[in-house]
Amino acid sequence: MTERRNTSASQPLLEVRDLHVEFDTGAGVVRAVDGISFSLDAGETLGIVGESGSGKSVTAMSLVGLVPVPPARIEAERISLGGVDLLELEIAELSEVRGRRIGFVFQDPLSALNPVMSVGRQVGEVIERHLRGSPAQVRRRAMRWLERVGIPQPSELAEAYPHQLSGGMRQRAMIAMALAAGPELLIADEPTTALDVTVQAQIVDLMRELRDDLGMALIWISHDLGVVAGLADRVAVMQSGKIVETAPVRDLYAEPEHPYTRELMTLARRHAVGIEALGSEDPATGRPEPRA
Repeated sequence: MTERRNTSASQPLLEVRDLHVEFDTGAGVVRAVDGISFSLDAGETLGIVGESGSGKSVTAMSLVGLVPVPPARIEAERISLGGVDLLELEIAELSEVRGRRIGFVFQDPLSALNPVMSVGRQVGEVIERHLRGSPAQVRRRAMRWLERVGIPQPSELAEAYPHQLSGGMRQRAMIAMALAAGPELLIADEPTTALDVTVQAQIVDLMRELRDDLGMALIWISHDLGVVAGLADRVAVMQSGKIVETAPVRDLYAEPEHPYTRELMTLARRHAVGIEALGSEDPATGRPEPRA
């Protein structure tokens, strides 16, 4: 694996060492994640990119105990969050970490949200479980989060069920749930894939704003190199369950070293996802600016 990284003396917020995830299937053992290692500093954004089947989503879900065991087998030298090894936690302890310290945004909110519960109640459940408070306090906080993620008339739409909302509004509600308990790390697993281009841009802008306002770390999983270019500090490229290249975002896009990374960038240009605009950068952040 090619890895280029800015050095830092501080301990990373998240450290993953030698992660393996295998599935037993009727056709034999499938090695979905094959010995990957990476880290993430507090407040940093890591983009994980690769084609479908490269192991991106399995990696993300294995960090928070969302991969069913069995049929999966998960092994790692270490998966630590703030110095706590998540592999050593009991199921109940890991469940407390999930939501309170790590938020998760899924690709398809219609499948992830409870279809028989209003979205306001679902956001409130996260607050009630991890932060507690009176029913009135929980509801006020839930309304604030729905408003914060850009849901208009939150007191009215809080009573709606997921199927009554548009795809963009459902994803905003999912983001509110993921952030309601104030996690240090947010994992977003291809959160814009099921949305049209205009709504995708709105969600990316929202995530960028929330990340900067809240100072949280972010793992953004995507096959869209244009989106990652304007959002990430570093990028890890996955192929066939392995990380084949990791680098600061400008270094990666300026001089990709691995052949697979170059292939992905060629494909991205062909589909006009914004890579051609990487010659400019946002003067406020120093990050490449995606194409408008």
